[in-house]
Amino acid sequence: MSGTVVDTDGSGLEGATIVATHTPTGTKYGAIAREGGRFNLPNMRVGGPYLISVSYTGYTRLEVEGVFLRLGEEFRQDFTLSESSLELEEVLITSRSGTSGSNSGTSTQITSSDIEVVPTLNRDLADYVRLTPQSTGYAGGTSFGGVNNRYNAIYIDGAVNNDVFGLASSGTNGGQTGTAPFSVDIIDQFQVVLSPYDVTLGGFAGGGVNAVTKSGTNEFKGTAYYFLQNESMVGKTNTTLTDRTGSEPSAVAPFSQNLYGASLGGPIVKDKVFFFVNAEFQQDATPAPFDF
Repeated sequence: MSGTVVDTDGSGLEGATIVATHTPTGTKYGAIAREGGRFNLPNMRVGGPYLISVSYTGYTRLEVEGVFLRLGEEFRQDFTLSESSLELEEVLITSRSGTSGSNSGTSTQITSSDIEVVPTLNRDLADYVRLTPQSTGYAGGTSFGGVNNRYNAIYIDGAVNNDVFGLASSGTNGGQTGTAPFSVDIIDQFQVVLSPYDVTLGGFAGGGVNAVTKSGTNEFKGTAYYFLQNESMVGKTNTTLTDRTGSEPSAVAPFSQNLYGASLGGPIVKDKVFFFVNAEFQQDATPAPFDF
C-alpha cells in the first residue's frame, strides 16, 4: 500500500503517522510519511478488511474502513488532513487502486470470493486458473498462450511447487497419481502472471501461478467437506464417438472418487499468533484397462 498525506493546500505532511490494522487478526502495519507526504506500507497480507488511520499533530485524525488488498497489486490511497481547529461537516476521500497492467504486467487476480463461487469438478488448480483468458486445457493440465504446461511455474507462499522431474502430464506435483498438488481449501488468493514486470517472478515460459495460503484469525473457524463421484453421475459413451465408429452408447465401467477433508483456524495468542491446519484425503477406485 502507498500514497500521500497532504493538507488542504496540497502541501505534503512529512512525519504524519499511518497505521493499517487488519481487522480479522488485529495485525498492525505502520509508517511515517516522508518528504512530500509520501508513504509506503510493504509486506502487508492480502485480503482484509483493513482500517487505515492517519494522524498528524494539529490536524484532524482520519480513518478509512473496508480496505481490501489483492495479491500482486499495489493499493494506492491518498489522504487530505484538515487543521483540527476547523469544524468540518463532511470529509471526502478519493482513492485509486493501480490496475494489474500498470504494475505487474499481464495477470489475473483470483480472490477468495472467486474461489468460493467458481464451479469446480475436481477441486483442482486448473479449474480456477482457467479464469485467465489466455489459458486452455492441455494434457490434463493448463496451457497459457499455447505453451506446454511443463513450462509453467507454481509458487505457494513464494516457494516453488513445480513438477521438477516432468513425470506428470498435468505439469504439477502428484499429477501422475491423479491428485491435486495441494488442497484448494488452504488457498486464500491466486495470481496468474504471464509477462510480469516484477523481477522476483520468473523461471517460466508459459504462466506463473502465484498463490498465498490462508491464516487463522481472532475467531475459530473450520470447514468439513466430502465429495463423491461414480459411474452413476456420468453419462454414456459420447455420441460423437459412437456416430463416427457406428457403435452403440454404453455406460462407463464402475469407478469411484472419494474426497474428504477438514480445516481449522484460530488464535493461539489473540492479535499476535494464529494457526491454520488442513487435512485432505482422496480415495479412487478405477477399472483396470484390460483383463488379466
